[in-house]
Amino acid sequence: MRVIVAAIDFGTTYSGWAFSFRSDYEKDPTKADVKHWHSGLGTVKTPTCLLVKPDGVTLQAFGYDAENQYMELADKDEHKNYYYFRRFKMLLFGALGKHLTKEINVTDEMGKELLGIDVFAMSIKFMIDDLMAVVNQRLTGIIMETDIHWVLTVPAIWSDPAKQFMRHAAVKAGIATERLTIVLEPEAASLYCQHLPVNTAVTDDSLTISEFPTGSKYMVFDAGGGTIDITVHEVQSQYTLREVRAANGGDWGGIIVDKAFEHFLIDLVGETVFNTFKHSETVDWLHLSREFELKKQAARTQSEGNVIMHFPVSLIDLFETEKERKMSIKDAIVASKYSKTVDLKRDKFQISHSTVEKLFEDSIQQIVKHVQILMNDERMADIKVILMVGGYSESALLQRAIKSALPGIHIVIPQEASSAVLRGALIFGHNPMTVTERILKYTYGTGVAKPFVDGIHPESKRRKTDAGDRCKDILDKLIEKGLRVTPGETQVKEYYYTSNKKQSGMFFNIFISEEKNPTFVDDKGCTKLGTIKIYFEEPDVYLDVKSI
Repeated sequence: MRVIVAAIDFGTTYSGWAFSFRSDYEKDPTKADVKHWHSGLGTVKTPTCLLVKPDGVTLQAFGYDAENQYMELADKDEHKNYYYFRRFKMLLFGALGKHLTKEINVTDEMGKELLGIDVFAMSIKFMIDDLMAVVNQRLTGIIMETDIHWVLTVPAIWSDPAKQFMRHAAVKAGIATERLTIVLEPEAASLYCQHLPVNTAVTDDSLTISEFPTGSKYMVFDAGGGTIDITVHEVQSQYTLREVRAANGGDWGGIIVDKAFEHFLIDLVGETVFNTFKHSETVDWLHLSREFELKKQAARTQSEGNVIMHFPVSLIDLFETEKERKMSIKDAIVASKYSKTVDLKRDKFQISHSTVEKLFEDSIQQIVKHVQILMNDERMADIKVILMVGGYSESALLQRAIKSALPGIHIVIPQEASSAVLRGALIFGHNPMTVTERILKYTYGTGVAKPFVDGIHPESKRRKTDAGDRCKDILDKLIEKGLRVTPGETQVKEYYYTSNKKQSGMFFNIFISEEKNPTFVDDKGCTKLGTIKIYFEEPDVYLDVKSI
């Protein structure tokens, strides 16, 4: 029995945690104690920012505290030996994570590096400690480690090595692997929304997933700061669901808008001035980044008026004192392509709404294009509803673009879209069997040696054994990409034998591939996932053609 389930939503831009007691879950699955961070706004997420002391191993602060303390250090010019990380989760996004190992480094905002697994583990450890302090305040008795089951959320489009990396980081942070569950973010959000009453969704016709009859299918659109995660679910009986289309998506999240804002500033002041500003006027750069984050969240679909921001005096000074500069920043704006849409009055930066919308353009266009391609697939003909969750889904600009691109499709947005994943993760933690079926994203297999066939097998793979010449590195497919599998059930049974007499054991290297039928384990697209080691009490003497 899981007395308490604790969930950590480790996001690219924002993170948070929540917990729920088994007794509360049984009365109301949506009930949860969600951390509200003291930012002045009382948000349920805090920036995924990490401040590490100069020794490179001691955590100084996390979240809003990390932002504020780094600003204070920078204000006194004492920040240069500290490590300040933000948005480092994107390190784990990529094709099968071929270069993703425990030895990979992550780079901080000023170019300094630390071991990636340590940075992730420190972040998770902070949230564990923060949650445990609150739990112990709530209860009079002492909570044992075995009373808590932890759930860690990850994007569904991540590769298996990336998910495995997060598990290693969580274990390093102090969570025992048997008390840890990894949950896919779209699944968590979908589970939460299945339990929501009608009045908690922001839709034109008060439509909610909880009212859907068994067999209804809908698209889950999980938009975060880093990735856009899209999958298709089907409603099952008794608040369960099954995946009917494998997760897909890309790195088109909100941070692309931030990069567009940086390019916009570089267009105005030049790359050299901007880089100098970031490194030498760090406090002003941090304030500008934080202010833009607030403006980005509040961006609306307006054709008139301006967005007003503070333009740092230090950036103006750097621009106007640069070697051989012959014009003021105001004159430079007038001479630029932004002459009619941007104005600077003292330190007040006025940007037209149309220019702000253009900062979203690249991200939104890529998202809309991908969603339209998906919806044009004949297999999606019966999809009439899209469930939008994740912090980026709260953007009015993104909502408008999706609705405009998909006329006739119902858009469902829960009022707490940014915390839907966190709350759903708790439901999954209490009852993992709520997901009844998934679609395999990869082909899985193991490396074997089979009898060598001259003219068919490459000579480079010939190996001498007690049973004759064998061809090594053949991928023996265990299960194929695209198949439906049921969690908790055995999917395949195979028999394997040794290739040499008196072997003391067998090693099974497990490989994954995005291809359905790869031939060799080192074919393009194949990646080693891990190794299963089996040792024999007595040396084995069996020989067979399907051998390791």
